[in-house]
Parts: sequence; structure tokens; C-alpha cells
Amino acid sequence: MGLLSLSSLVVLAFLNGEKGAGAPQRTPLHEHPTLVRMLDENNRLRVSVGLSPQQMSPELTRAAQDHARYMARTGNFSHHGNGGPVGRAVRYGFHGFAGENIAMGQPTVISAFASWRSSSGHWANITSRTTWAGFGYAIAPNGSTYWVAMYGN
Repeated sequence: MGLLSLSSLVVLAFLNGEKGAGAPQRTPLHEHPTLVRMLDENNRLRVSVGLSPQQMSPELTRAAQDHARYMARTGNFSHHGNGGPVGRAVRYGFHGFAGENIAMGQPTVISAFASWRSSSGHWANITSRTTWAGFGYAIAPNGSTYWVAMYGN
């Protein structure tokens, strides 16, 4: 994986759900800088085609982060594992329609969204009429990255 700074290790531990003694006070998950960058890129793409920006949903973000961690832990790269998108959304208190994009192996927020932009089904989720979004990101023990975007009304 290469050399990582201490701050990078703290971010990775946070996103992967690790807890340590004496850990600093955590930012709420839906305010985590990586996940906020995902919202920003999502909304940049939406605005570029004349759509309104979406708002970050804490519930969808918890569901997306749960699925990113699940895929990183198990290697099961699928929408249907771990209860499916709607099941995960409900588990974290979001009731209504929920759709999802997942990606694996992209090194950055921009590259994850570029892969979704080039896929008609994923692009349809990004440009849907949903008003809420949530995001997740995790790194597997082998260094593979997992990205999740959830969209809902």
C-alpha cells in the first residue's frame, strides 16, 4: 500500500470502523472529509447537467459506510449482499426509495465518480430525481478500495 502518514492511518481506521484507546473525538460520519468530497463531486456532476445538488443524509451515509466496510471485510462486491440497498437504508433509519452505486479499486473520489459517469446505470442514479445522498469508503486488508453512493427520496 506504500507509506502512509499518521493522519492517513487515522482516517483509514476511522472509515474502516476501528476504535482505539485515547482516540480523538470523531467528526460525525456524514461530515467526514472524504465523504464530503464524494458529495461535492456528486453535486458538481449534477449541476453540470442542470440538476439541483443533493443533500447529505446521515442515515444513507451510515448505510453506505456499512456496506463499504462489509465489502472490504468480506470481498463480496455486490449490491445484494448485506441486506441490499433498501434493507441497509431501513436498518439505519431511512424509509423510502434507495438506490446505490458501488465501485472497487479506484484510488480516488474523482476516479470512482469517473467510473460511475461512464456507466449508464450508475449515471442514471447520480442524475436521478432523488434529493438525498449518502456515501461510504473503506479499504480492504489487501489494499483494495470500496466506494458506495446511495441515493434516496
